[in-house]
Amino acid sequence: MTPRRVLIFAVVAAVLYAAFGYWVVTNFEIPAIRGSAWFLVIVAVVCQIGAKWFFGLQFRESAEVVGEDIPLWPAFKAALVGAGVARLIPVGGAVTPVAMSWTVREEAEATAGAAIRATFLNYAGLLIITGVGLLVARPIDSRLAVGSVSLVVLAPFVLIAGLAVMFGSGKLGTISKYLPAFLRKRLEESMVNHAPGWESQIYIWARLVLEAGALWLVLTAFSIEVNAFQVLAAFGASQIVGGLPGMPGGLGVTEGTLAVVLAAYGFPVSTTIAPVLVFRIVSYWLPAALGFLAGGSTFLTSEEARSA
Repeated sequence: MTPRRVLIFAVVAAVLYAAFGYWVVTNFEIPAIRGSAWFLVIVAVVCQIGAKWFFGLQFRESAEVVGEDIPLWPAFKAALVGAGVARLIPVGGAVTPVAMSWTVREEAEATAGAAIRATFLNYAGLLIITGVGLLVARPIDSRLAVGSVSLVVLAPFVLIAGLAVMFGSGKLGTISKYLPAFLRKRLEESMVNHAPGWESQIYIWARLVLEAGALWLVLTAFSIEVNAFQVLAAFGASQIVGGLPGMPGGLGVTEGTLAVVLAAYGFPVSTTIAPVLVFRIVSYWLPAALGFLAGGSTFLTSEEARSA
């Protein structure tokens, strides 16, 4: 997908999203907004930007393992592009590593493996917090009995999968030998055989705590009282589902998953749909816009642009 098509898709999606938001506001009951609501939303925005900074640090740390040195600012730009604009491409989160390594291609040559590792560790963390959240804060709404039981039964498997991906990520370099020859040639020098140590763990959990905290702040702004484990379950599940291939940006899917998990905890969709939309503006559309700016500035300063 060319940059022009991505931009066109983004504009069309934004218009449709705004139209849906207007329909929600005019047809659903909006929870009471306290005086400090806008302050909480602003803090949520800061949390999201901070989360991308830690994602960039994770990428940078992974690159250092294979001898590449990425400056802080390009690493942050790579995180914005990978977590924002890249998600508009229909292959979902799978394109994130490609976008990140492209963004820093002039600062460091062999970073594809480092970007794959950073993305793997992020998904591992999402699986872990989803499993823990569902196990501790079990869904209670009897109207969603089948779905609630299914979530509880699934939780241990999600947790185990997260732990396996987290601590199995130290063998990514070994996996590369099973890839097709053209991919192996491109990736083998940058693939990281390094288990996530304390530095990686700090970056992983700082990012996820800040992003989940942004959801809690937005829900609190709308007077929806949720506990920490309910937030972890809803946030983690929605991000995992929204990152599946074929879900550009997780648009519609992420929002639906958030609403369903919150409904399983007894919060009616009619009262959570507006906060969910606000959270997605904070967590997706803002980083996507910043990703466009970061990606555009990277292209304009590249050799391709200068030669053109």
